[in-house]
Amino acid sequence: MKYTMSTGGFWMRHIKKGSIVFCLLLFLVTAPGAETLRIGIGLETNMNTRDGYALGRSVSLDFQIFKYIVNGVTLTISDDFGIFTVIEPEVFGRWYFKDFGFKGGGFFIQADLGVSLVIEASETKPHILGGLTAGFRYPFLGGDYYVEPFIKSGYPFIWGAGARVGCRF
Repeated sequence: MKYTMSTGGFWMRHIKKGSIVFCLLLFLVTAPGAETLRIGIGLETNMNTRDGYALGRSVSLDFQIFKYIVNGVTLTISDDFGIFTVIEPEVFGRWYFKDFGFKGGGFFIQADLGVSLVIEASETKPHILGGLTAGFRYPFLGGDYYVEPFIKSGYPFIWGAGARVGCRF
């Protein structure tokens, strides 16, 4: 099915605008009061294609609002090294439920919300993205750097697993 301006183009335009506005509002409301701001990059494998696995690359920005609550944004691009690419801008809210005494780290559960733009053979299809992520952030060198393995499940990607590294600034 080919998306035309009257069907897919209309929804894609509004979903894109809505997700950008939502991300900007979240950042503007919460970032000025943030205790800690971190940036990270990551690699993951996921089930983002209908025929098999995809390799995902991500960049994330998160800010700690309260001791155990973190908000942020992530952009993940996944592909099958062929004709299938997925672009996923998302916002997330994270809760650290067990920190083991690590400042800015520990086990976490995260809720993800965004848009999944599936590009296949020059055709783009937008989908609402929603999911849950579980992982462990291990801060080191005084909390200035971190390593973060994670697993996730949701729609439309089904599952994913990977790791991020990052730093505080």
